[in-house]
Amino acid sequence: MVDDAFALVLHSHLPYVRGAGRWPHGEEWIHEAILGTYLPLLVVLHDLRDERVRYRVTIGLTPTLLEQLADRDVNVRFLEYIDDQVRRAELDAWDLASADTDRAALAEYYRASYARLRDAYRVRFSGDIVGAFADLARSGEVEILTSAATHGYLPLLDEASVAAQLAVGRATTERLTGLVPTGIWLPECAYRPGLERTLEAQGITHFFTDADLLLGRGVTRSPRRFGTSVPIRSGGSASEARLPADELDDSASAVTTADVLRPYLVADASVAAIARHPAMSGQVWSAATGYPGDPAYREFHRKDDRSGLRYWSVTATTVELGAKAPYRVADAAARARAHAAHFSAGVRRTLDEHRAATGRPGLLTTTFDSELFGHWWFEGVGWLGLVLRDLGPITQTAAGWLASDPPRERVPLAEGSWGTGNDHSTWDNPGTAWMWDGIREAAAAVGSLQSAAGLRPNGVRARAADQALRELLLLESSDWPFLVTTGQAADYGAERFRAHAERLHRCVELAQRASASDAAEIAELERTDAVFPDARLAELGRGSG
Repeated sequence: MVDDAFALVLHSHLPYVRGAGRWPHGEEWIHEAILGTYLPLLVVLHDLRDERVRYRVTIGLTPTLLEQLADRDVNVRFLEYIDDQVRRAELDAWDLASADTDRAALAEYYRASYARLRDAYRVRFSGDIVGAFADLARSGEVEILTSAATHGYLPLLDEASVAAQLAVGRATTERLTGLVPTGIWLPECAYRPGLERTLEAQGITHFFTDADLLLGRGVTRSPRRFGTSVPIRSGGSASEARLPADELDDSASAVTTADVLRPYLVADASVAAIARHPAMSGQVWSAATGYPGDPAYREFHRKDDRSGLRYWSVTATTVELGAKAPYRVADAAARARAHAAHFSAGVRRTLDEHRAATGRPGLLTTTFDSELFGHWWFEGVGWLGLVLRDLGPITQTAAGWLASDPPRERVPLAEGSWGTGNDHSTWDNPGTAWMWDGIREAAAAVGSLQSAAGLRPNGVRARAADQALRELLLLESSDWPFLVTTGQAADYGAERFRAHAERLHRCVELAQRASASDAAEIAELERTDAVFPDARLAELGRGSG
């Protein structure tokens, strides 16, 4: 019988912010994520491999993120950013040496840490973040997932846009990593019935879903029609729920209960859905009960007014930022060790209880945004390393589990997402309705273009049509409505959406009537949004002839 396994899945994504502003919103998001998350994570994973610690991790790297991590200009500016962080820490260590020795020691800790990460970036990984992840995949420690090209919210897009998002996304992952992905991270875990057949056509064999969708709690709605979402089912335990018999596929081995510790084939496709375990995942990311809220951990939201470095602890979530206690590295490290042991014990206990109750092996899957670790939760990357050292022998990638124990049961997955209420409302609501109107208009404009196949391959009109496609993909990013809905950066999200819409419509105009004299303008549009260079409108079949 197949052994129990633990699947740690990390989803890595940032919106396309190359050259689109600096702090507090813009390209520094990438710089902060490289320094805070991706570099520390790579160092831990490569160290574990070098020490011959057996582990398996599944990591999603969205095509938009891959393009930016591989971009020369982004990498040049990242080195400027990390040099600046080292200098800030040096100045604080110098200035505080006599006035506040504890903070001076913490500043020196930051300086040494940033300097080591800079050396790792330059020397160990040769300035190639994407290559460092791909190297782990080639040696078997990591499975890399693809995603929709720009993290488009697929249930609300037209079929042609969904196909383009998936085709361009998968091709980009293959081009930049040299790997052929079979698994995908659906943006926002958002699913609608029928999507599994489109995934199957793209060569995808598995994706991840929220447990509530597997358990039948989601929404029924007509895609792209705001205001029609209603709950369809509720009830059931945390591990299983009854599925209506009239929704099951009679042509296959259908189940009447769903188990979140087992993958299932979805509807009538040969594509498996893997649910995240809600309790074990929530143990880490929950704002109320998750580990990152521990008093000893570093407070993310308070920075030094001059240097921007963080010198304070969480203390308590009810304590005002100005009253936070000093951060102590040794205390935080001790809590990370305790939390890693607690988590590992919980994984083993859950798997043991599942086998005792069902007599079947279980795959316990936890999914997290990569940027939680290191960036938001400073101690998180160290915690991950401890968990992998402990649970390494039972860790497995999603693809590895499916190869050893292919699913033979089918479920009708509910429509929805991992957003608030498991519905689409985080992205589709009165405040974002104008965006979805704009996306539909833009998709129709791109779809109406004369096929570039009949034009000279590198002619100015064909280039304009291809750039229109790229702008449409960027316009469809789920990040823009998310930023507007949450208010995290509403003005920035709206501004970026409008800018892509304007460039898209200009590209459509040029694709319809451009001449050789317009080549310079088209080149400038290509430089502004230099992404997905192989995307061709004609090859995706979006043109109308």
